This record gives sequence, structure tokens and C-alpha cells, in this order.
Amino acid sequence: MRKWFITFVVLAVAIVPLGADITVTQTMTMEGAAAAMMPAGQLPKITMRIKGMKARTDIETGGQTVTAITDLEAKQVVMLMPGSTVAKVITPASVAAGGAPLPTPEMAVSLKPTGKSQTIDGVACDEHSFTMSLSMASMGGAQMPPEAAAMMKDVNMLMNGSIWIAKTAPGADEWMAFNKAALDSKLLSAIAGVGSQPGMDKLLEASATAAGIPYLTEMTMRFEGSGPMVDAMKQMGDMKMVQKVTSVSTETIMDDLFKLPAGYTIEKK
Repeated sequence: MRKWFITFVVLAVAIVPLGADITVTQTMTMEGAAAAMMPAGQLPKITMRIKGMKARTDIETGGQTVTAITDLEAKQVVMLMPGSTVAKVITPASVAAGGAPLPTPEMAVSLKPTGKSQTIDGVACDEHSFTMSLSMASMGGAQMPPEAAAMMKDVNMLMNGSIWIAKTAPGADEWMAFNKAALDSKLLSAIAGVGSQPGMDKLLEASATAAGIPYLTEMTMRFEGSGPMVDAMKQMGDMKMVQKVTSVSTETIMDDLFKLPAGYTIEKK
């Protein structure tokens, strides 16, 4: 559950503009029984800083910050984790190597415009609806214990919602250009923080085709099927996540923010 929560968090900000400097801050809210069970301060604040072909993502949650520094020209993502001064470097080769041994889940993804529009904080936005169905039984492959496989036999995770895209917002054209560069670099999954989750490339690539900046993302997640786990999840009800842009700045960003901080070392291969 936590991995899919993180996936949603970073998905809406994984695709960022190229060109003029821009800083975008987003916050998340949750609704439903699952939200009441989550400790205070666990919902993330995401700050994106973009300068040319470089991007920095800071995800603050639970009093800790995870940072990803992306350089598409160098074809690498540098990950800075809380409590460690050893930085991990992710490359297209390491993404491929890390995903190879894992099973590919059965997944169906759809993202398409609805024709609806609305103004959000003074910005004109168009709606794109999305759906995703994931077979939980396919996640574990042959490594899943027989008892667990039997419980997950007909269990599916369903996600659906909408992304409100600002096509004419400053930086929208650069946003699309970065999308293409990120896809071509084979690093999009690493930029989004889901490199270890096979099959997520389908969802990321579908999202990357939307033209514009996502100002508002709303998603409802539920489980369908039969068995004790599904029964328990149905009793809790659907979980809704809302991610919204709270500020956008085009002020100049210092180059030092895209460099390895002092005191950090690179993880040895």
C-alpha cells in the first residue's frame, strides 16, 4: 500500500518543465477511513525546482525529506535519503538491471481528455480522466507463497480520477519537451521514484503524454474481488487522494541546488 501511495505522490510531479527556471510546490490531502488512520504530518509536501535539463525534487513527509536530483544530459538521478550522507546514483542501466528480476504485473491503463474545463486559481485547466487496474496476484509471481497467491487470486486494485491540466500556463511547452527527454532517457521511472516497481512505466508514459502542467489531481482507490483482505478494505471504504499546486515561481534558481551537497559521497558500485 505504501509503495502505491508514494507512486501517486510523485507521479503528478515527475514530469516537469525544461527551459526557464521554475519552482512548483504541491500538497496532498486524503479523505476516507484510511486518512484517519494515518499519523499527523505524513502527507507530503513536494517542491520541484527546474533549471534547463536539470530538476530537483524534495519530498517532505513525517519530518524527513527525500531528494532526487536529475540531470538528463548526464543521464542520471542522484538520490539523497534521510539519515545517510551516501548518495545513490541511478542510471538507465541500473534501472534496467534493478527491474529485470521482478515479475511484470498485469496492468491496464487509460488516460484521455474529457472535454471539460475549469479555472483553478486563475489558471484555465482541461480535465483528463485516468483509470488503472492492477492484478494483485501478478505482483508476486512465482516468489509469492501459495497461501498468499490464493488470497490474491481474484483481487484487483482499481484507481480512477482526473488530472486538470493547464495547457497555456507559463512553462507548458517546456514541460512537454522535458517529458519527451525523460522518456527517451529511460529514467522516467527513477525520476518518479518508482524504478523498483515493474509495470509502472505504462502509467508514467501515459501520464507523460498529457500536454501541460497538472494543477489538480484527484484519485479514488479501491480493491475489488473476494476474500478477507478485500472484505476488510471494503469496510473501510474508498480512499481519495487530492494533490494540488499551491505555488508557482519563476525566480532564478541557484546552480548549487543541483549539485551534490557538501559532506555527501557517491555510493560505490
